Amino acid sequence: MAHGRVWRASAGIVATAALTGCLDRNPDFMEPTLPTASGSGGASMSTGDPTPDPETTSQGTTGSPTGTEGSTSTLGTSDPLTTNPTTNPTTMQLGVCGDGELTPDEECDNGPDNADNAACTSGCTLAKCGDGLIQNYENYDEYCEDLNDDPADGCVECFVPHVCHEVLSRAPGSPTGIYMLQPDAKGPLVPVYCDMTLKGGAWTRVERSPFGDPIGLALFKDFEVNINDPENPRYRMSRAALDVVQQHSNDMWIECGGTDHLWTDSDNLFAGEAMGDSCFNFDKVVYIEAQLGAVKKAPIELCTGFTGVNDGECPGAWRVDESEQMSCGLSLVPWDSEPITVLDSDVFAVDPKVSDPNTDCHKPGAIRSIYLR
Repeated sequence: MAHGRVWRASAGIVATAALTGCLDRNPDFMEPTLPTASGSGGASMSTGDPTPDPETTSQGTTGSPTGTEGSTSTLGTSDPLTTNPTTNPTTMQLGVCGDGELTPDEECDNGPDNADNAACTSGCTLAKCGDGLIQNYENYDEYCEDLNDDPADGCVECFVPHVCHEVLSRAPGSPTGIYMLQPDAKGPLVPVYCDMTLKGGAWTRVERSPFGDPIGLALFKDFEVNINDPENPRYRMSRAALDVVQQHSNDMWIECGGTDHLWTDSDNLFAGEAMGDSCFNFDKVVYIEAQLGAVKKAPIELCTGFTGVNDGECPGAWRVDESEQMSCGLSLVPWDSEPITVLDSDVFAVDPKVSDPNTDCHKPGAIRSIYLR
């Protein structure tokens, strides 16, 4: 973060698992048991010493030989046709998963505590992202398992992301583009545009509004537009989604595709809400950085208007008007020693009553974007 702040954790946000269950561990499968001696000459496969055949003497000769009298039998010793080297107790000890005894063929065995949502699975393997199971136990939670490395599909490192920085932090190097996210904790996955390069990347786009066909409503209004098409010129998340994204963010960025921009704290996203639709709905906003034309100030305090034409024919939603600065007790020349915009122009608003064609947001074809991070 350029200005040294830390991410705020979302309180009370319950992420919804993208997968609804664990893989079937074949409950009808039974662990194989070791064969035991049966009939004449059967070799014992128990984990202790082989049990002598009751028909044999202590010297190993049969009581009723089938061949020449006095011949000896080699059954139960080292006959390769009767001994299985993989289960010979002198070569390897096989365990029974779930008996609580760790053996070389098991990664773990916690006995009755083995489970597909535990640290040791029902197959006696250590739980890990990518094993096809969704595990939730102390200090470890998985929310999804899709068994691939695509961070854009709504499951990244077994986590369902709400915002773009949750993608980039788990999958560094992820490119700018469309990602499936869950910005509304109670809603479905939806496509969201992530800018992964702007000022270090990880910006979640929450609104697009074009000059000439603006949304024209204050950002605190609930007005979802084209939620499944984040590259549409007119796009806006629902208020519920904006609430979630704001809680996961520190910063807010407004631009119109050029160098003009406003960068402030994400706490200002719903500024002016208490004052409603009044066209006198404006207040001081401290910007971490702001640029208009060739002038860049960092930091700068600007009187900002929050309501627009569709809130009651107000000058413009999220506007900075030099001639309006005195309404907040600020200087009429916040950018330079002389005014740098057309008189009464509502710069940064794409629904202005007075426009200035020299500013990025009032140029033909301009589209204003608002990002949170």
